[in-house]
Amino acid sequence: MEIHINGGANNIRFSAAHFIPNIEKCSRLHGHDYSVDLTLNGEMVEGVLIDYGIIKKEIRDIIDPIDHKVIVPARDRYSVHKVENGVCTVNFRQKEYQFPERDVFFLDSDMSSSENLSQYFFTMLSERIRKHRNIKFLTVVVYEGPGQGAKSEGGIDQ
Repeated sequence: MEIHINGGANNIRFSAAHFIPNIEKCSRLHGHDYSVDLTLNGEMVEGVLIDYGIIKKEIRDIIDPIDHKVIVPARDRYSVHKVENGVCTVNFRQKEYQFPERDVFFLDSDMSSSENLSQYFFTMLSERIRKHRNIKFLTVVVYEGPGQGAKSEGGIDQ
């Protein structure tokens, strides 16, 4: 059995600013209105795969800390960041940005691309739904605008 949740239609969305240091146009600080689609596969239990409300709450709990923040890669590969006195300073390509630390979400990645966001959401959601042993496969698509998104998918380790 497979169920699909359209993030745009179900308000599974967030807005955030980011930059991609190694792509010229995208190296400028800019933002997106993201949406997240989910597809779950597995065996039905008592006539359902999972309650839609449960899975929507789980993904919203993962998304909420990112909403209306600046996404800064936590791993310093393409950019370097430091936090001092409540201020996050980011440096790359002769640029320096400063943000209040409370306005930053540190993504466990080396870049804040939609590809890395989809991997992050996949990993976090997989951990949260692992207890539902009937769910075997998960797909997460992060759209950074209508019609373009990045997909991460795989089995759910029990």
